[in-house]
Order: sequence, then structure tokens, then C-alpha cells
Amino acid sequence: MIEHIVMVTWQEETTAEVKERILLDLLQLKDKIPGIISFKVGHNFSARADGFEAALTSTFIDQESLDNYGPHPAHVEVATRLRENTSKVVVVDFHPLS
Repeated sequence: MIEHIVMVTWQEETTAEVKERILLDLLQLKDKIPGIISFKVGHNFSARADGFEAALTSTFIDQESLDNYGPHPAHVEVATRLRENTSKVVVVDFHPLS
């Protein structure tokens, strides 16, 4: 199993509507890409986030599923819009310790 975490800081000019649409489109990837066990997205409400405004966490069956996720057309489309509207993105992938 693999955990995939993404945290973003939006560009100042990105509207609330665009932010919400991107997050909702990310959430739909679970139904479009094989190998995803769970997928969650949301807006940050904590002052401890060092400026990050939104995050997603997803769980993949295995490394192959994560490797197939990146180039999948559904992911490429929404990830492109995400990058166009963010000033900072951090990605962390890890195998959970048992």
C-alpha cells in the first residue's frame, strides 16, 4: 500500500470557484483511475500549515498503481489545471509502517 499526499498554495488570483472545481475534479479521480483505494481532498483550516491552503491524500494498492496514476489522462488534465493555479505544490509518497 502507498500513501500519496499533495499540499498546495493557490495563486492569489485563483478564484474560490476555480479552487472548488479543481478539488472536486481531483476527488472524482478515484472513480476514473484503477488502483486507488481511497481519495480525500479539502481546504486547510489550520494556522500550522505554513501557508498551504489545500491538500489531498490518497491510498494506492501498490507502486504500479501509483506509477499508472501520474500519466493517466484524467489525472494529467486536472493536475495541469492545478499547477496553473498554484504557486507552491509539495508531494509526499510513502509506504505506511505497520
